[in-house]
Amino acid sequence: MFRLPINDSIYLKLMLPKDAEILVSALKENQEQIKQWLIWAVNLPTVDVYKKEIIPTWLQKFANNNGFEAAIFVNDELAGMIGLHYIDWNNKTTEMGYWLGEKFQGKGIMTKTVEKLTDYCFEELELNRIMIRAVDENTKSRGIPIRIGFVEEGITREAQLLHGKYCDLVNYSLLRKDRN
Repeated sequence: MFRLPINDSIYLKLMLPKDAEILVSALKENQEQIKQWLIWAVNLPTVDVYKKEIIPTWLQKFANNNGFEAAIFVNDELAGMIGLHYIDWNNKTTEMGYWLGEKFQGKGIMTKTVEKLTDYCFEELELNRIMIRAVDENTKSRGIPIRIGFVEEGITREAQLLHGKYCDLVNYSLLRKDRN
């Protein structure tokens, strides 16, 4: 099963149906903060839905070699999630997304995690391009790709409907050759 160490206290692992309770608990604890930027967090599914539908879908995506959704653990506590939404094998590209619980923010956890997953994408998966998109007003999320060296490619105007308002998305990318 996929497990990626980030450092001595942080690691990524795939969620299993038995992990649904801790995931929903973390989501509920951080729902107010997460739903500001991610519309799916407005109405959280139940533990049962995660256990029987969502997590099995994530595991199938991993089995199909088409990306994954992984939990971020800090000292064995679920801190957030990160994933590759898909992998376009023809063009060797992917898009990364993430969220981190409020009490874990401001400690460099997500920056280290995105950096390590970026290395994994280039070195292990041999991808050429990684994209990250974030709502223009979400400065915390936008700071992560900037710190790692992603290039701002531009803005996709009014690309996301969030709480009745259309929001612009800022697009970032990093190419394999940018890391050399």
